[in-house]
Amino acid sequence: MKVSTLSAAVSCIASVAAFPQYLETRDTWEPQEWIAPGPNDSRGPCPGLNTLANHGYLPRDGKGITLDILKKGMLEGFNIEEGDAILLFTQAIRTAPDYPLADSFDLANLGRHGILEHDISLSRSDAYFADPNPFNETVWAETESYFTTPMITVDQLAAARMGRLATSKATNPEHELSALADGFSWGECAAFFEIMADGTTGTVDKKFIEYWFKNERMPTEIGWQRRKTTMKGSERLEYSLKLIIAGGQVDDQSFNRLLLH
Repeated sequence: MKVSTLSAAVSCIASVAAFPQYLETRDTWEPQEWIAPGPNDSRGPCPGLNTLANHGYLPRDGKGITLDILKKGMLEGFNIEEGDAILLFTQAIRTAPDYPLADSFDLANLGRHGILEHDISLSRSDAYFADPNPFNETVWAETESYFTTPMITVDQLAAARMGRLATSKATNPEHELSALADGFSWGECAAFFEIMADGTTGTVDKKFIEYWFKNERMPTEIGWQRRKTTMKGSERLEYSLKLIIAGGQVDDQSFNRLLLH
């Protein structure tokens, strides 16, 4: 797929997201108390979901997360529309040990390699080297080396993602990245500009991202506020496409992989 085609898709999505009637204003909000997880609590490789559990928007023990719990937690915690929660749940439930009979999952289940958890994480180790669930300082240092200004840009984040891909290919003899994982990895990057920003500027404050990833805590103490407009799936797709273009992945295969997410 040519850049012009991808750009047209981005423009179309952006124009839809720009109309006020597609946005829900949620002005009244204060974060729930943050409590560090205990030794028996379940946590996984997703800093966003871990954060929601640490603040009590998901069960604090990280266990028994149903679709209704996930929808409510993502909406109340990060102001993300229910459609994205449904999409995430359809894949997350596959990590439950008793799938396809399961109706809930635990956060630690998400660390099962090759389903949602994938190589080239921005903050977790490839499963070949170490447990991919906890935050990894070495991996994060590589990612952060691409963030050379106080405000992270689309180009910087795309370069970091492609850098992690190159490192994994060069060092991990069991490197793999399924079509589903490839699409999710771009969507995870898009969350920088949506969850920690407001989806309008194409930049995000580096200190918010660093605080969030290292502490798995909403960075309200350093000035962050939850966005006032509900994040739509079209917005995630828009930023994912921008990142793909910036990363030089402008072919039909990459675009189709993104649509799987």
